[in-house]
Amino acid sequence: MARPSNNFESSSLTVAFTPQIRQYLDDLTLKGTFGSSPSEAVRMIVNGAIENMLNNGALDRRKWIINDGKLVLATS
Repeated sequence: MARPSNNFESSSLTVAFTPQIRQYLDDLTLKGTFGSSPSEAVRMIVNGAIENMLNNGALDRRKWIINDGKLVLATS
């Protein structure tokens, strides 16, 4: 299943993985449980890990607002 389009601007980030980790990412995509590409698998894994850290208190949840059609971090 395709993921929905982003409602907000995205930014790219380049990361490097060992061949072993890359193979695991390929395996996840072949199973179909983590998207259709290694990049999408990484996105889903990071999103899940951050959500978990927000829920267990390791990260503080931030407040976001829409300003002039752009998503920005609320300052107060």
